[in-house]
Amino acid sequence: KQWYQRRVRASRTVMFECSFQMNRTEIREYLTELYKLDVIDVKTEIVDGERFNIQIPNTGIKTHTNPHKKIAYVTLKGVEFRYPGMSDLDTEVLEDGQK
Repeated sequence: KQWYQRRVRASRTVMFECSFQMNRTEIREYLTELYKLDVIDVKTEIVDGERFNIQIPNTGIKTHTNPHKKIAYVTLKGVEFRYPGMSDLDTEVLEDGQK
């Protein structure tokens, strides 16, 4: 199953992009078993893909739609969530020498 981190909405509510096949119960079990988190609530939302027009020479305009996404809003119990490995990004030195 696909699972992508997105962003932290509040200190205890975290937003994830997840697979369409996952329901609320599976999302709760996934976070509880894998990350050992106490989950209070899980809410899901399906977001329509972005639509845009592409100009094709000698043909006209073609409308393209990006894939739809399923977003999970997870409220955690009494902890501030940090994504695994995200603290390492602050200390890495980029190739051009900038931090």
